[in-house]
Amino acid sequence: MARSAGVVLYNHPMTSAHALIVDDERDIRELLSLSLGRMGLSAATAGTLAEAKALLETQRFDVCLTDMRLPDGNGLTLIEHAVRHFPHMPIAMITAFGDVQSAVGALKAGAFDFVSKPVDLGELRQIIQRGLLLGANAPKSSADNGAQTDEQSPPLPEALARLEREQIRHALESCRYNKTKAAAQLGITFRALRYKMDKLGLQ
Repeated sequence: MARSAGVVLYNHPMTSAHALIVDDERDIRELLSLSLGRMGLSAATAGTLAEAKALLETQRFDVCLTDMRLPDGNGLTLIEHAVRHFPHMPIAMITAFGDVQSAVGALKAGAFDFVSKPVDLGELRQIIQRGLLLGANAPKSSADNGAQTDEQSPPLPEALARLEREQIRHALESCRYNKTKAAAQLGITFRALRYKMDKLGLQ
């Protein structure tokens, strides 16, 4: 591990893929970096929007994870900047649990996916693998800057269904699978909860 001007670089001897992690919480940056290291990626981290933009100018990244809230801006600004200037780099948003507005905003801005806190490592692995696949198929020509293929377009229906599934599962777990209490916590009727569970494949 090397440190330079507040930026931490993590290296893995078996990797060729390089990730950028942007989050204002040091513990989360280190957790994600170590997790990606175990997947065989090297990672650079930044705690602010300015640090992230500076790293993008000096290094090439294969995938990026950014938090929504940063001390000097927000993740949406970074997503828009990346889509415009670094279209080869897929970028995903880290959101607070149940933050539908941020997740939708990120997908509309050009993020290929999102992951909710607390980060599930299995879900993180799937998102990183998908991001690397998208990056490998991204246009390499600068003339294609800002362009997105249909494959890269934000999968809003699928992503929102996944977010709704997470919210329902969390409510059920916190209410010890009492559906009446879970429905009240979610602000919906018991019948609506049963319908959503059937639709989303939740038992």
